[in-house]
Amino acid sequence: MNRTLDAVILRYLGYALFFVFSAYLLYLVRGALPVFFAAALIAYAFDPVLQLLERRGYSRAGAVGFVFLVFLLLFLLLIALLISGFQQAQQLQGNLKPYLDSLTHWQERATGLVDRTPMPETFKEGARTAINQGGGNLSKGVSGFLLASMTAIFGSLGSIMIYTIVLPIVTFWLMLETKAIRRRALMIVPEAQREDVSEISASINELLGRYVRGQMIVCGLFGLLCTIAFTVLGMLYGMQYGIVLGLVAGFIYIVPYIGMATIAASAGMTAYLTSTQPVTCAILAVACCVVFNLVIDYGISPRVLGKGVGLHPVLVIFALLSGAQVGGILGMILAVPIVASLRVVMIYLFPQLTAPLPQVSDESEAKAKENLAPTLEQSVENESIVIESPAT
Repeated sequence: MNRTLDAVILRYLGYALFFVFSAYLLYLVRGALPVFFAAALIAYAFDPVLQLLERRGYSRAGAVGFVFLVFLLLFLLLIALLISGFQQAQQLQGNLKPYLDSLTHWQERATGLVDRTPMPETFKEGARTAINQGGGNLSKGVSGFLLASMTAIFGSLGSIMIYTIVLPIVTFWLMLETKAIRRRALMIVPEAQREDVSEISASINELLGRYVRGQMIVCGLFGLLCTIAFTVLGMLYGMQYGIVLGLVAGFIYIVPYIGMATIAASAGMTAYLTSTQPVTCAILAVACCVVFNLVIDYGISPRVLGKGVGLHPVLVIFALLSGAQVGGILGMILAVPIVASLRVVMIYLFPQLTAPLPQVSDESEAKAKENLAPTLEQSVENESIVIESPAT
């Protein structure tokens, strides 16, 4: 083995050891990573605005100062909403027992309705079992989730306060140093592959940037609309905890299918249990969620997401199921952008994947069938001869 090959092997072995060691260090400090990840997403989302201001003559520092001021105002508004939501969550925890009693009463009414329904006893027994188990699991799930959430919040108030202060600072510096960070990261790549990596990263950056910004806009808009609608229903019918539901809607709407279904069910149940006109308010709450979802999916998302991530719907479903299998809810959120990024790499490596399929006219297809027919007939004759030969 010559010295050149030895040097190459040692260099790549050193790279591998370096990345393994870096991954181990990140694992050790994983508790501090969420705030940096959130700051990076925010800076990433505002980066196109910074570039637009720079093209219009602003310096990088001036553009960052203006955009950061806007972000700070939005951040303070979000903090105020979170504080109001936390107060409502405390009230919900205190009033949870009457709501669970109401759920038990509804469960008894449903069981009585099943008993009065003319159906075979086997079906009645199965329906009663499903109602009892469903109600019991729902009561335990809601009470356990609220207790665990409040315990986690009270137990980490110090960390939350620190993150509230640290997040804007990290976001500001990431906005200011985004270009330098990208250039430094590119310098790690060997010079021979630097141009390829730069082109691939630019394509992935454009795709992921559109996806991240679009999801932030869509989720924020859905949460805002739900908060307004639930607040109005609270004024009209006495529905409570509208801010809590709106905040939860904004955060979980990013989870495909499950997020929308969860917030619609939660809104309907909350409206039914807390309003003065349960049925009417519950129907209106669920209808608002469905209407907002349709408006955003068909009116807002195409404008802010463009063509999305360019994945076929079947591939999106496969990515979601695979992500749920590997990483649960977080895996579902990250699955689509990861698969889309892999698609960009595959297209760069194999550009023929995007080439249009050759068009075959009807005449050429008919001619091909005519040419193939004698061959098939000859093949059938040969097979019959082979089959008949032993008998002769």
